[in-house]
Amino acid sequence: MAQALEQLIEQSTRHQVYLERLKSGEVNQFASFLQQIDRSIRLRLSGEEITAYSRTRLERLLATVRADLSAIYAEYWDELSGNLIDLSEYEAGFEARSLNAVAQGAFETVIPAANQVWAAVTAAPLSVSGPDQGKLLEPFVKDWSATEVKRVSGAIRQGYFEGQTTSQILQRVRGTRANGYRDGILAISNRNAEAVVRTAVQHVASISRQETWSQNPDIVEGVEWVSTLDSRTTQVCRSLDGQVYPIGKGPRPPIHIRCRSTTAAVLNQKFSFLSEGGTRSARGKGGVARVDADTTYYGWLKRQPAAFQDSVVGPVRGKLLREGGLSAERFAEIGLNKNFTPTTLAEMRELEPVAFERAGL
Repeated sequence: MAQALEQLIEQSTRHQVYLERLKSGEVNQFASFLQQIDRSIRLRLSGEEITAYSRTRLERLLATVRADLSAIYAEYWDELSGNLIDLSEYEAGFEARSLNAVAQGAFETVIPAANQVWAAVTAAPLSVSGPDQGKLLEPFVKDWSATEVKRVSGAIRQGYFEGQTTSQILQRVRGTRANGYRDGILAISNRNAEAVVRTAVQHVASISRQETWSQNPDIVEGVEWVSTLDSRTTQVCRSLDGQVYPIGKGPRPPIHIRCRSTTAAVLNQKFSFLSEGGTRSARGKGGVARVDADTTYYGWLKRQPAAFQDSVVGPVRGKLLREGGLSAERFAEIGLNKNFTPTTLAEMRELEPVAFERAGL
């Protein structure tokens, strides 16, 4: 029989599926705002040719465009933040209900106040790698908005200096009908919106649940990282799967843009008498299946066909996983450095030269 942690992992894994659907719904909400942006630009650029404008008049036009678009993005943030506030309250409550579900009456979880949860969400920096690392939630979204406004105004200015017609500039911004408007500046804004929203939702869910754990230190003593078991999972998340950290320490999802990993509570040892069989979902070469909840990513990948392994981690790492004699835990360990950055093959070889020799690499 598996310990209560396995049931919590199962619940977290299943909940992440619903969270991904919610992300898609939030992404779709941006479509109406993108239409507003499109209409605003067409309205401002209608009339005489922009190439006939003086430099001063062009800058006045661009200032108007920036003001229009900034107002639309501000309205979008107002709507998104309202939805995220609701989500934070729900996620904190969900985690409390999950703990109570495995408690069998052994304890009653304290649910933090809604304003306390949202304060934690907005005060916690994002763990994502790259230029957005360490940003707070609101600046993360607003910096993206500002970048998209600059991208549009920059395209208009560049078209002016290249002597393009108003129609050509609009095409540069909106894209072409022949390509379904997927080749314009606004298509980039739409793709970036999808990335930002998915990342923001994951951050809110992660920190909200952690706030529940923080309010119940007598029940929860740690946090286990739970990655999605499929071919799309990144090297970072593959290596973190199954790692346990103290509450308030260590990395938290999202660790990269569009991160789909989640976390599960590790109960205090005094509740080790609680047990319940648990599983988690995995999508391998044979399709969707259920595996034991304590299965880590590389433990699962080791049981997949060689071709599938190679498609996920590459042929060299695939052969090392199969023939290097490394445990799944050790393979995960050498896959990241102390800054949670993926290691190169050369760095992995330096850490485990015998394994490379054994695999004939």
